[in-house]
Amino acid sequence: MTAQTRFKYSLAALESLYTHRLEQARLALAQAQQRLDAHQDVLQGLRQALTRHHADWASTAAGGFDPARHEVVRAALSVMQGRLDAARGHEAALIEAVQACRELVLRAHRRSDTLDRHKQDAARDFQLESARSDQRQADDAWPLRGGNHDLSLIHISEPTRPERI
Repeated sequence: MTAQTRFKYSLAALESLYTHRLEQARLALAQAQQRLDAHQDVLQGLRQALTRHHADWASTAAGGFDPARHEVVRAALSVMQGRLDAARGHEAALIEAVQACRELVLRAHRRSDTLDRHKQDAARDFQLESARSDQRQADDAWPLRGGNHDLSLIHISEPTRPERI
């Protein structure tokens, strides 16, 4: 007996497909998270370099004004600030990619959960139909009319007292 399914494909094929999609979504999430982590390390390095340049700026101001050194530090700060701004923009794009991958994983989990519930419902329906079929067979075997049969009306409490039906 095959359980009626609302899906076009068999439950085993769907389970295989959804498991594959879930695994692919997890891998994509892991890769996106690794790219984000690596970029955040670069961003941290840029922040530390910018902090060092600010310290250099402070030391030039404290040690007397040297126009050449002032221009070099100012140019370095400007370059580092530009790199930092570009890195922040790239970080926002990477964060969006990670969020999109997380959504894909959640969607794949929901699909898998739906399929699991559908499999449980199909198994329950099969068991109920099997029980109904067994009951129908037992009902068909029960004598309806004719013949003398000694049956006990109270066969559980007094199984030795036969009475005519």
